This record gives sequence, C-alpha cells and structure tokens, in this order.
Amino acid sequence: MKFYIKKIILWLNNGKKREIKFEPNKVNIITGDSSTGKTEILDIIDYCFFSSESKISESIVNENISWYGILFNINGKNYSIARKSLTEGKVTDKYYFSSDGEIPDKVSSNNTEEGIKSLLETEFSIDSNVTVSYGSNLIKSGTKISLRYFFMFNTISVNIIENDTGVFFDKQHKARYRDALPRIFDLAVGIETIDNVLKKEKKIELEKKLSRLNRKNRLITDKASNFQHEQESIIREAKEFSLIDSNLDLKSSLAGLEKLVSGVKSDSDDKSKNEQIESDIYLVERKIVNLRRFSIEYTSYKKNLAIISDSLKPVSFLMEKDADIIKTSIFDDVMNYFSSELKEIKTAHKTKTPIDKQISDEIKSLENDLSFLKKQLAIHPKVYKNFENNNKKYFFLGEIKSKMDLYSASGSSIASATDSEILDLENKLDLLTKSMVDTLEKRELTIKLIEEIISDYIEASGTALVNYAGYKPVFNYADKALLLRKPKTSFIENVGSSSNHMFLHLFFTLAMQEIAFQNESPFVAPYLIIDQPSRPYYGDETNKKILTHSDESKITKVFELLDKFIETRISNSGDFQMIVFEHVPRKIFSGLKNVHLVEEFYNGNALIPADFLNEE
Repeated sequence: MKFYIKKIILWLNNGKKREIKFEPNKVNIITGDSSTGKTEILDIIDYCFFSSESKISESIVNENISWYGILFNINGKNYSIARKSLTEGKVTDKYYFSSDGEIPDKVSSNNTEEGIKSLLETEFSIDSNVTVSYGSNLIKSGTKISLRYFFMFNTISVNIIENDTGVFFDKQHKARYRDALPRIFDLAVGIETIDNVLKKEKKIELEKKLSRLNRKNRLITDKASNFQHEQESIIREAKEFSLIDSNLDLKSSLAGLEKLVSGVKSDSDDKSKNEQIESDIYLVERKIVNLRRFSIEYTSYKKNLAIISDSLKPVSFLMEKDADIIKTSIFDDVMNYFSSELKEIKTAHKTKTPIDKQISDEIKSLENDLSFLKKQLAIHPKVYKNFENNNKKYFFLGEIKSKMDLYSASGSSIASATDSEILDLENKLDLLTKSMVDTLEKRELTIKLIEEIISDYIEASGTALVNYAGYKPVFNYADKALLLRKPKTSFIENVGSSSNHMFLHLFFTLAMQEIAFQNESPFVAPYLIIDQPSRPYYGDETNKKILTHSDESKITKVFELLDKFIETRISNSGDFQMIVFEHVPRKIFSGLKNVHLVEEFYNGNALIPADFLNEE
C-alpha cells in the first residue's frame, strides 16, 4: 500500500491556522529546543486517528487549539481528518472529514468516527474477513481487527527508544494492545494472508461437519447392529407362534416374514430343531477347545526340543575335538548314540510342517460355524405359543410389519448417503489443505529473513554498537523482541547501555517494515514516526549533554541508517516516509540526500509559534 502524511493542521481559537508540511520518501526532521511541542505532533496524529485517550498537553497547546487535523495521501487519494480539541483532558467524538483532502478555514463536525473508520479500513483492506482468530479476556474471537492495532508498527516513541525490558512495540502498557499484538502480527508482516485465514476457517468448518457425519455414521452402524438383534427377536417370536418354519435360516426367515405380512401363509416347522442346533453348538465348541489345547501342547513340544538340543551341544563340541581326546573303551559307543539322538532331535526341530497353520485355520473355520449356529439358535424358538384370538394375531403381524418397514426404509439408504457425503467432504478437505500456505514453514523462513535483514543493519552501523558490533541477531517470535547472540555460541547476551537499546529498536522496527513490504502486506502503512533517537547520547530535553565526537559519530550513523532505508525502498520501487523529532544540530544529518529538514523550533518558533498566540 501507499501512505504518507502531507500536513499537520492546527486551528487555533483565535482564528489562525498553523500548518506543518512533510514530504514523501524522505526522512522529515523537526529539530529544536525542549518544550516546543515536537513530541506533541506524534500525539496529535494518534488523536486524529481515533485514539480513545490522549496525552496532548493542556498548557500552551490544547488550551489554544480548537481543532487538530491531518492531511494524508493513501493509495493515491488525499484525505483530511480533523478532530475537536480535548475537553478537560477528555477526548471528543466531533470529527471533520473530507474525501478529497479539503482543509476548510473554519471547521465543523460533519462525520462520525465509525463512518471515517469504515472508509479507511477499506483502504487498508480491512473488512469483515479480517478477524481475530483466537480470543482473550479483552478481545473476542471472530471480531474484526481494529485499524489502530496495525499503527503499532508505525511509531517508536520516546518511551520505547531506550526501553531495556524487551518491549519493542508502543502501547504495550495497555492490555488490549498487548493482547492484540500476537493476534495480528502474522497478518501485519505478511506471514499470514486473509485468503489463507479464510481457508483455515473453511477447513475448521469442514472438519466439524465431517466429525458430525462420522458420529452420525457410527450411530447408523450401531442402529444396524441393533437392527440385527431386533431381527433375531422378531424372527424368534414369529417362530414361537408358528407363523414361519422354525428350520429357516436368517435370510429365509426374513423372506418368510415378508410373505407373512404381505398376506402369504407360511408352513409350520419341526419343533425338535432347537435341540439339534444346541447339540451342534456343543460339538463345535468341544472341537475348538481340543484344537486350542493341542496347539498349546504342540508349541510346548517344539520348545522342549529346542531345550534338549541345547543340552546336547557338548556332544557336537566333543566330536569336533575327537583327535585331542583320550578315549575309553565305551567312548565311541556313547558318542555314536548321542550323536544319533542329536541328529534326530535337530531333524524333528527343523522340519517345517504346516500343522500350526492348519490348526489355526481349522479353529477359525469352526468359530465361523459356531457364530452361524448361535445366530440360528437366536432365531429359533425355545417354546411355542398360541394367539388367544385373531385380533392379537393381527396386532402382532402389524407390529412386525411396522418394525420391518422402519428398519429397512432407513438403514442402508441413510448409511449409503452418509458415506457418500463423508467421501465428498474428505475430498474437499484434501484439496483445501493442499491449496493452503504452510504458515509454520513461512514463519520460520520469515524469522530467518528478519535476522538476515538486521544483520545487514548491524554491519552498516559499524562500531556504533561498540562491543556488540559482531554479534548475531535473534528474533524472538514468541515475545516479538530482538536479542543478540554471541558469535559461534548459543549464548544470548544481556545487552547493556541505552544507546545499544536504541539501535536495537531501530533495527527491529525497520526490519518489520521491510518484511511487510516484501510480503506485500496491505495492513502496515509505509511510514514511521521516531521520537528523539539521539536521546541516549544527547540526554532529555531538560538535561542536555555535551556531545563527544564519538557520540556525534554514532548519532550520524542513526541518520545514515534511516537515509539508506529510504534509498533502498525507492530503488525497490516502493515508498516510505519517516518523521523524526530531534534536538540535535543540523550538522549531524547534513549532506544526506534523503533527509528533509522540516522546521527548526528555535527562537520563538514552535508547534505553536509565539506570534500565533497573539490575537488578530
């Protein structure tokens, strides 16, 4: 995306209008004395972009201003936003907005925060699909991501510039922004894309549907099992009333029931069949028991042969040493006998017979016969009954018909339809998964790229990092922080000195912007506001230090780094704007071709110049 700020506009209570202009593709620097309002510009930009609270000073600034405004260009279009000044330190909901960048002489509210946000979100490619994938106590899962969360990539405030607690993003003292950062990071830098997020959500949806269908299929399978038991019960009861032949198997019995409920009469059966089936079951069970016992004994026999064979191994040894043995008169007879026995044992032990497999196959065959006989017994009547009257007989027949209709109408057809739907879902999931980007792999590659980019920054900074100049960067993805590793070790250095922390924050934020640019992220605007990068050397605005030559050299390295970043971005056909607030002399950054000195706040010039405070 393209973005740069063209102007800051202040409408004073006395009717005057103050404007500060910035240039695109430049390091725009405002330098000057303390208490001149440089830092207030960062707060004004944040306020105009819908901040829910503000640190704009009441004294001098807010007490003299009626409206704050910014003119900016996004994706080739000029927009202007103005917001009414704070009331007793509280933000207001009065906004002015122009979609063509108009700056009126007098401002009045003409739009709402939600209306303006909605338009800007479109420019940032934020729609209902850009949602939080997992929630927290403060951010609900599935809610649209706020435009303001992505602004965390666009500022390095004075609170961050010297921070040594591992915090590399502004607004992390606010719980909502702290929760938001890990939830938006992958989207912001382009590790994740909206298309991939939607595919993941679709995959979750399909997986849930597939899980439901599998549960349904299991229920159908259970129902089929229940149906089999119900069939057996119906058939047995029909046989008890002699409605169908008791000698019929399951399939023939079902056919008989079909004829019965259709009005075709069946013949009765021989009532001694039950005893015959029970006798067959007993015989098969005895065969199975005997075969299993034989199998156990045969296995034991084979083991004993192996043991005996091992015990006769000394005989083989003695035969090999025959020439070295002093023999008695019976030695050869004994050895020949043992040798013969050993040979027979080895032959018996090694002979391959199919008996094990034959026994196993026979047991399995008998078990199948046993299962069949038990099913036959289950549908065979143990006792025979008579209907008290025809009414009860017809009622019973109606009950059989309704049960058969119920099971036969739903079971196989529903199961078939469910299986087809499951197969279709599995195919869709497979295609969807193949089309998705492996985020874990891309994240690992992005981490390596971030570290590679920062390595170049470290090298370009030369000795500015002093003892850490040759150290290797480590991007801690979990904490979103930059660490330094001692070369050729796994040791993470506990970096000291506020000046080193300042460089680390610059390296980190510039790398985030570069990654977002390379991944063509539509969410991170290509601009950066930095508040006082020289602070570790120059002191705060109320306690300035006298710069040494060494410190001047390091601060110059900072501006050379920023200048080089702009040059690289332009050479890569991109755009980038920086706005830097400083209090160093202009000689520090003079001669850098991509640096633009906006204003110097000295001798009465300030955010609100002294002559602007006079009444017209």
